[in-house]
Amino acid sequence: MNSQQLHCFLCVADKLNFTKAAEELFLSTPTVTHHIKALEEELHTQLFFRNSKVVQLTEAGTVFYNDAKEIIAKMDIAQKNLQTLAQTNITFLRIGCVTHTELDRMVSVLSGIQKQYPCIHPKIFLQDYFTLKTLFENKQIDLMIATKEMIQDMKNCIFTKIKSMHSYALVPVSHPLRDRTHVSFHTLTDECLITLHPKVIPYQYGNTLQENIRAYTQNHIHMTAESDSEAILLARSDYGIAAWEKSPLNRYFIRHYAQ
Repeated sequence: MNSQQLHCFLCVADKLNFTKAAEELFLSTPTVTHHIKALEEELHTQLFFRNSKVVQLTEAGTVFYNDAKEIIAKMDIAQKNLQTLAQTNITFLRIGCVTHTELDRMVSVLSGIQKQYPCIHPKIFLQDYFTLKTLFENKQIDLMIATKEMIQDMKNCIFTKIKSMHSYALVPVSHPLRDRTHVSFHTLTDECLITLHPKVIPYQYGNTLQENIRAYTQNHIHMTAESDSEAILLARSDYGIAAWEKSPLNRYFIRHYAQ
C-alpha cells in the first residue's frame, strides 16, 4: 500500500468514475485501474463494484474510505512536520534517566541548554536501567544518567560527574524518627523498609548500603517499589520507611565518543 494507490482510491471513490479520476490526478485511466487492482489484491478484498455502466463502492470500500483519508492526512502531517524540522534546523538531544527524581534535578540543566542552544530540543526517555543501557549501547539515546558503578563495564563512552549525593531515608511526617538528622539500621528495627526494584538500581557487590539493605530485608518485613515515585508515595502514606542506595553514588552523564 502506498500513497499513490490511496490517492487513486479516494479520487475514484469521490467521482465514481475512473476516467474523471485519472484526469483529476493527471494519470492515464489504465494507470489508475492498475493502482486500484493492486490495492485490492494487497487488501484481499474488492473495493469497487464496476461494469461498463456503473462504478460503486462495495461495503468494504465504504469502510476503507475513512481509513484511507486518515492515512493520507497523517502522511501529509508527517511530511509537513519534517519540512518544518528541516527549515528550523532543530536537533534532538535524547536523554535517558531511571527515576522521576532525576527528572526534577534536570530542570536547571535543560534551562541552560535552552538558553544557550535554542535549536537543541531534549527528548526524555524514562526507562529502567537495563532498558536504558540497551538503548544507549544501540545509540538510540545520546546520553544517560547513571551511577559510576552501573556503567563501569561500558565501553566507547565518556563519563562526566555531575553530582554527589548522600544516602537518606524518607519517613512519614508523623514518624518518631522525622526529627533525627541521622538514622541507622539499628534504629529501624521492626520498621517496614521500602526499597527500589533491582531493575531501577541493580544490586552491586561491595556496596555497603545495598548489602545492609539486603541483610535487613531478609529478616524484616519490607516492600519493593517499581519506581522512586511509588516508594515516596508509600512512605508518605505511612506504609514504611523508604531507603535506597541511588543517592550516595556519584551521578554521571554518559555520552558516546564522537566517531
